[in-house]
Amino acid sequence: MAYQPLDEQTVIDYVKNRAPMQHIFPQDANLSASEVGDGNLNLVFIIRCANYPDRSAVVKQALPYLRVAGESWPLTRERVRFEAQSLMQYNQLAPGLAPEVYDYNDEMSALTMEYLGHHQIMRKPLVARQVFPNFVDHISTFLARTLFFTSDLYLTGPAKKALQAKYINPALCKIQEDFVYTNPYKTSPENKWNPKFDAEVRATRANAPLKIAIAEVKETYIAHAQALVHGDLHTGSIMVNETETKVIDSEFAFYGPMGYDIGNVLAHLVLNYLTHYAHTPNAGERAAYQAYLLDTTRDVWEESLAEIMEKAKAHRAAHKVTT
Repeated sequence: MAYQPLDEQTVIDYVKNRAPMQHIFPQDANLSASEVGDGNLNLVFIIRCANYPDRSAVVKQALPYLRVAGESWPLTRERVRFEAQSLMQYNQLAPGLAPEVYDYNDEMSALTMEYLGHHQIMRKPLVARQVFPNFVDHISTFLARTLFFTSDLYLTGPAKKALQAKYINPALCKIQEDFVYTNPYKTSPENKWNPKFDAEVRATRANAPLKIAIAEVKETYIAHAQALVHGDLHTGSIMVNETETKVIDSEFAFYGPMGYDIGNVLAHLVLNYLTHYAHTPNAGERAAYQAYLLDTTRDVWEESLAEIMEKAKAHRAAHKVTT
């Protein structure tokens, strides 16, 4: 099947004709589709089944351009391959902490996976001051296992290089290099901000020590291929409920610095802490929830690091490596 963008009608026929989907949807399945993609990059369809309501799926298809910008901004469709293979890798290394992949079609740049209908994007319930008692354990386990088992701490040199070769992701890395480490610190047409912050914007662009520090961090992002990192892991790419945590949207996956994903999670927890000065006017409620966020931030860092160190120690002992 030659590549063509799917829509709410054609995606149903697409799913029905995919052999890997036959164990998800019976032949008599009465399917419906709704396009729900609200991100910058892709088409996203939820597939529901009227006569088997416990059966569902999500189809994610890459367009040949940046969706938020339109056809004037071409972008490789290969990004969905990085997401598919990284999700499969996550399910091997950290079972249950990413959606299950049902099917991947390289020609159509389409990934079909588990629908997380009983989960929420974490950013939203954090604004509503919800508490997730299993989140620290889940995300620290995910971080420790995906980072340790794809790094030199565990893999042989040839094995690591073979895995790294599957994640050469220049187009998506370039987006991060530009939008995170470059454009905000200079005049750029992509920059948008509230005019109330004009003075702060000017001060940031004039801050030479800050720009040098950012350049050093950018060099680390580009040059330190230590482990497989998600590349865009934050509270908008984590789905949660009271008992489960699932990491999604891994199309930015690449080999980068081991601290990148951990730091991204911590930074967005801190950002949520700050938003409650606006979201939660009651001082007592605000203080209580901010204390929870600070505890969560500390515990994610400490537990991720402790598990990585524990695995490294056990691996050294198993292979009689001395220091």
